[in-house]
Amino acid sequence: MKFRSRLIVNLNYLKENFQSLKIQAPNTNTLFMVKADGYGHGAAAIVRYAFEELGIKEFGCAAIHEAIYLRAELPNLSFDIYVFSNLQLSSPESVEIYSNQRIFPVLSSLEQLDFFLHQEDFKYFPICLKFNTGMNRLGIDSESVPVLVKKLLQHKRNSVFHLFTHLANSSLPMTENQFNIDQQEKFKQIKESILSSNITIRNSSIANSGAIMQKSGVDQTHIRPGIILYTHPKCISRLETTVLQVFDVKKDTPIGYNSELSPRDGLVVVLAIGYGDGFSTRYSGSHINHRGISGEIIGRINMDMTFVLFPLSAKSKILPNDVVTIWGENEGDLLKFSDETKTIPYELLCSLLPRIPRIYRLN
Repeated sequence: MKFRSRLIVNLNYLKENFQSLKIQAPNTNTLFMVKADGYGHGAAAIVRYAFEELGIKEFGCAAIHEAIYLRAELPNLSFDIYVFSNLQLSSPESVEIYSNQRIFPVLSSLEQLDFFLHQEDFKYFPICLKFNTGMNRLGIDSESVPVLVKKLLQHKRNSVFHLFTHLANSSLPMTENQFNIDQQEKFKQIKESILSSNITIRNSSIANSGAIMQKSGVDQTHIRPGIILYTHPKCISRLETTVLQVFDVKKDTPIGYNSELSPRDGLVVVLAIGYGDGFSTRYSGSHINHRGISGEIIGRINMDMTFVLFPLSAKSKILPNDVVTIWGENEGDLLKFSDETKTIPYELLCSLLPRIPRIYRLN
């Protein structure tokens, strides 16, 4: 079968990226973030490869349904799954799922902790806590440590399985940016305060992708890489599509919906990818290269089609059924396209819908 568009995922590149990452943190465990369907790459295939080939045994999701999916797809693999935000903790069904399938909810409020501590099914279940150290997204307030400690001891819980926080500005220098310094110091104080109350902390993590690259936070038990394993130093995926049709146009010729006018004479190449595939109208004005020739996305992105205007000199070089690469695996390809589209690699990858098949390769 010939696919109209496809995302080719090179799993060997994931291995190379992981090996590069471990140079930064050779003695630290890895909690690999696979939320949003493995950042658009297909979570089940990514987890299976990471578990079997890379030895990673812990994974992080955003929502409980992502964790349920992984348990269902990979029933024979024994790995831990953390759910970080959309816990759906209060429903009886969720309590049963967490306890029976060994999925760890990361508690980010005292209300969630209260609910957790009063559930008989969670009496011996690992406690995972996330603190807000300044990002002001999700997390228990750092000033609430005394109250939290009291609650734990009242329920005879003297151990925290995993203590988390999240850095807001890890793309900035970790040892120079004051916000980063403050977050790290606050996390240290939280840990010390809990430990001084005779509550043990088995695991802890603060380092996301940006921090890991700076060897910051690698003194904790875990690192939590996300986008870095998918894109650095190699992008593990290549987005391809095919040419449906090619035709000449004159300047100001109406093209597609809303009769958008061609900005100049040229060669219109119609690609088999559109917003139905997660390709946004916001990408208009960005460039795509094919056989060394640069073309500009023009007009509106259609449900199933994108128009790219190439110079007329490309007429004999671009033909129907050609395979065109939107972004490739070379360093900088994805970042260049994200810069042009005024977005970020996370958003580009996570926007791709299941309508685009994922093809996995080992070479």
